[in-house]
Amino acid sequence: MWASNTYFDATRLNTPFYLVHSWDPQNSVNAMLGKTPTGFDQKTAYEWRRITQRQYEYAQAWAKSKRSKAQTQVWKELSDRLKQGFQVGGSVWVYLARKFAHLWHGSFRIREVSDDFRCKLKIEGTAYKVYPWVHVSRLKPRALFPDRPTEEVEASEDDELDAALLPEDVSEPDEAQNVYEVKAIRDVRWVKRTRTSRRVREYLVKWKGYTELHWLPVSQLNCGALLYDINKSVKGQARFCAMQSGDIPVEL
Repeated sequence: MWASNTYFDATRLNTPFYLVHSWDPQNSVNAMLGKTPTGFDQKTAYEWRRITQRQYEYAQAWAKSKRSKAQTQVWKELSDRLKQGFQVGGSVWVYLARKFAHLWHGSFRIREVSDDFRCKLKIEGTAYKVYPWVHVSRLKPRALFPDRPTEEVEASEDDELDAALLPEDVSEPDEAQNVYEVKAIRDVRWVKRTRTSRRVREYLVKWKGYTELHWLPVSQLNCGALLYDINKSVKGQARFCAMQSGDIPVEL
């Protein structure tokens, strides 16, 4: 039901859920934020929920970056194995026709390698009825994944979401709550508070639908993915400058 309501219709240029309710559904963390509170105790709870959302988005961006690096490493290993050639006993994928080159079949074991450009596959015992000798241009080595971890995480029975603590009317859109959306973060700087003499990191924020830029502390932002990207960029610049000067990079 969620997938059918949120898929993008190319004809109507919108989702069925938006066409019926005139607003897009929110995820669980956005729904927990609710309306902007007015009381002091409510502001404290709202600030805690906003920090939770910021950390959630930050973790998502970090996981996406790690996944991209892992995929790049897997394809690099596949490319290295392809350059080394195919060996007897290796597991490969094969495509049967040039028109359907994107459809890989198998996997098959290599029985014999002849002249370094063709391989004989083990077809017996499978449903395929093809000629066993195949050119190497139609083969692709199968990725060898390591064993999955077997450690189990034990969760306490008390770690449950209390639905009674959720605010009311959590399905209202952000436009009715005067909540501005961050479009991009241009820069970051460190400022020193005169009263506490503490250094605070501020970000140059560009709001969606506005042209003016504003410097805001991290406590007033809930865009975790954008914060992760700008922090990663600034850290890379600091390391590059440290490599040029020969100093140790400054941890941000």
